[in-house]
Amino acid sequence: MSAEPHNGPFASAADLQAQAGRIARELGDNAHQVWLAGIGALARAQSEGSRLFEQLAEEGRQVEGEAPATGAAGRLESLRQSLDAAVGKAQARAGEAWESMGRAFEQRVQQSLRQLDVPTRDDIDALGARIDALTRELQRPRAAADAPAAASDDPGNAA
Repeated sequence: MSAEPHNGPFASAADLQAQAGRIARELGDNAHQVWLAGIGALARAQSEGSRLFEQLAEEGRQVEGEAPATGAAGRLESLRQSLDAAVGKAQARAGEAWESMGRAFEQRVQQSLRQLDVPTRDDIDALGARIDALTRELQRPRAAADAPAAASDDPGNAA
C-alpha cells in the first residue's frame, strides 16, 4: 500500500488513467523484450541450421566419393539418422526456447501488474461477491418496511 492519501475506497479518474498509462507502457516494454528474445532465438536457430547444413553437405560429398554402393547406402542411412536426430534436437530446443520465452513474458506481465497494484481476477470476484452480499443486506430492511405500507395502500382492505 502507498502512503498517498486516497479519496475514499475509490481512486480518482486521473489516478486510474495514470495507472492505465503505466500498465500500457509496462506491457509495451515487456512485449518488446519478448519480441527481441524471439528474434534472437530465430537468429540462433538460423545460424545453427546453416552450420548443420554445411556439415551435412560435406558428409554428402564424402558419400558421393565412396565407390562401393553398399558402403554408400550404409553411409546414407547413417546420414539420414544423423539428420533426423539433429532435426529432433533443434525442434526440441526451439520448443523449449519458445515455452521459456512465453513463461518469461507471463511472469513479467504478472510482476508488472502486481507492482501497479492491479487487482487479480480473484480480487475482483471477491469484490463482486461482497457487493452482492451488501446489496442483499440493504434490500432486506427495505423489503420488510415496504410490506406493511403496501398492505395499507391496498383498496381491497379498506372495507
